[in-house]
Amino acid sequence: MRRVFSAAAIAATTAGLIAPATAASATSGWEPYRAAPFTTAGVCPFTIHGDILRDEEEIRTVSTYPDGTPKVQEFRGPLVIRFTNESTGRSAVRDVSGFARLRHRKDGGSVWHFDGGASVRVPAGSRAYPVGWYILQGRFTLIVAPDGTRDFRSVHATVEDLCQTLA
Repeated sequence: MRRVFSAAAIAATTAGLIAPATAASATSGWEPYRAAPFTTAGVCPFTIHGDILRDEEEIRTVSTYPDGTPKVQEFRGPLVIRFTNESTGRSAVRDVSGFARLRHRKDGGSVWHFDGGASVRVPAGSRAYPVGWYILQGRFTLIVAPDGTRDFRSVHATVEDLCQTLA
């Protein structure tokens, strides 16, 4: 990222909901961007809760569409999340810090280019991986279709199945 970039940064695309903070840097265009704690079901056999342990992410808009909505945005900075299996209490802390470049497509989809870490929720119908929650570390591209399904391209990263880790 949501993410995450929770991811999202990566707003609801990765780890959870994220909202830009209000203060902006006049010289660089970078603004604080903060992830919110989240709870989600439907991708693992159990509900996952995410607590944000460290978040110093920043976002900037590189270009906009004629109507002023973002076309290309960049995300950078530290993001550490504790993921917890709500059924068992088992948890894992993951550093998903890094850099991401997001291109918002006119059809409602998006293309993310990551260098670093990301937390990615993969819903049913996605082509790249089975339904689940994945932690990726490295360089990769995530394509989000308008219907929310995901596909990974050019994956040069380690991939952890968080559902397996927390089971």
